Amino acid sequence: MQKCIFFEIFDSSWYSCDSFFTGFVKIHCKTQNIGQYEQESRLDCVIHYSKEVEDPEIVTVIWKKEGVEELLKYNHGELTSLPGYSFAEPSWNNKNVNVSLLIHKPAVKDEGVYTCYMSAVIKYISKYGVPTIQPQPQDIDLNTDGSLTCKSTGYPKGRLSWFDKDNKPWLEQPEVKVLKTKNGSAFSKYTCKVFNARGDEEAEKSFTVQNKSSAEGIRCRAPHMILSPHLLNAVNGHLSSAD
Repeated sequence: MQKCIFFEIFDSSWYSCDSFFTGFVKIHCKTQNIGQYEQESRLDCVIHYSKEVEDPEIVTVIWKKEGVEELLKYNHGELTSLPGYSFAEPSWNNKNVNVSLLIHKPAVKDEGVYTCYMSAVIKYISKYGVPTIQPQPQDIDLNTDGSLTCKSTGYPKGRLSWFDKDNKPWLEQPEVKVLKTKNGSAFSKYTCKVFNARGDEEAEKSFTVQNKSSAEGIRCRAPHMILSPHLLNAVNGHLSSAD
């Protein structure tokens, strides 16, 4: 009669990258496995990178069993393991996404809960579109009370900001009313700029208001930005997830 051994697997990961980014790296594991006594058992875990990632490099992989010291550890090029445990891929290296664990001669003591941890250094491809500005009403001018809405697409999460005709940061609140100055003038040009998650400018778009006499002013709503794959809302001039 064959003895069966039950394994349960949890996965975890952390990323060596800017704190702005999540979702670039995930571990997918077969969460349950039944092995046989003294016959090789494989605990399957594979790393998946999102399409924005290029040239990823695994820094750390750790396999642990509940209540036991680390069974296998890869850390910055150094691999250590307890007797009877190894990577399932004999020629594993830090570019190999298969981080499955091989238990060579499972015994009853090997039954239990296992966890796979990993970390990686990644480079990502950021993509942001030139923003569009939508006036409301369409024929807005300096005599018209209206609004300008700025939209853009991009990934990862970025930021949109309004700048005045002198290219100075202007919008700090979701809605601002611009009143005419004493000499009867108001801003004739508004610029919306797209900034990436690091704060670097990616693209911009300007809107020129028709210059007519006696301006009532223009009210500009906070920009909002659609960032694939999440929809983000503008709150106090910043973007947040709208899951």
